[in-house]
Amino acid sequence: MKKKLLLSIIIVTKDRQNFLKKTLIYLKKNSFFFNEVIIVDSSKNKLNEQSELLKKFKKMNIKIYHSKPSTSHQRNLGIVHSNKKNKYIMFLDDDIKFYKNAFLNMQSYLLNINSDIVGIGFNPIVKNKKNFFESIKKSFLFKCLGIYDSRPGAVVHSGWHTKIINVKKNIKVDWLSTQACIYLRQKIMNHKFENNLGEYAYLEDLIFSYKISKKNTLMINSNAKFYSYNPINRKSFFFGLQEIKNRIIFIKKNNFKIYRFLIGYFFFILKNLVEVVFNLRQFPKFIGNVFGIFYILKNNK
Repeated sequence: MKKKLLLSIIIVTKDRQNFLKKTLIYLKKNSFFFNEVIIVDSSKNKLNEQSELLKKFKKMNIKIYHSKPSTSHQRNLGIVHSNKKNKYIMFLDDDIKFYKNAFLNMQSYLLNINSDIVGIGFNPIVKNKKNFFESIKKSFLFKCLGIYDSRPGAVVHSGWHTKIINVKKNIKVDWLSTQACIYLRQKIMNHKFENNLGEYAYLEDLIFSYKISKKNTLMINSNAKFYSYNPINRKSFFFGLQEIKNRIIFIKKNNFKIYRFLIGYFFFILKNLVEVVFNLRQFPKFIGNVFGIFYILKNNK
């Protein structure tokens, strides 16, 4: 029998019991990997220990806390209530499907990591379609201008970050996605997720992890793979606006040059305009992105 890791899994959820159930089924089959599951729920119909969903997992050490709808606030609440004796904290979305042996591969990695590694991310697998704009973003010119980079998980001088997907080998990164990642508990207790990023809290994981990466090492374990089976709806006007507002918050916190961001912003707007041509449902988000320029001007006088 495998010895349980001293690991707390924090799951943030809202009105998605069908997704949460699938996640808990997987965790039940891999109970060697953790010793507690903390669910921070902001659903309209609040979960409780006596709900039909959780009765099926009563043998698991599940704790439920309720929160206002805010992924940042929910994650902070999860950290506060995590077992203080545990060595690791894992952030996990409620819509993740792990590949076979992902937890075994991650357990082996955790037990053999160097002392300077503070955070480890699972490897997101995505069907990545090549397109013209992606090629430009990763070009040598954009790298020289400090606008973008071809390296996965990089944060560049413009304040834009690069995706972490389909990683072929273990790599060092500048940030980690909270879809599925693990931190040494003692190293993050003095850090909090930003609470002023809106309900969805876009970029909360970037802001949180980039600050940690300045003094510590973050890695991606390429053999611990997962994918998300629930694409997020990011087509609304409010998300388009929040996308820019939260980026400016990140830029200001890290003293990045606004002019470099604006070059990338122009390219970003152009890319989204082309997407609107092929998919009119993207139009509200595009308008939100455009309105973001007024927010930028207001906050950078």
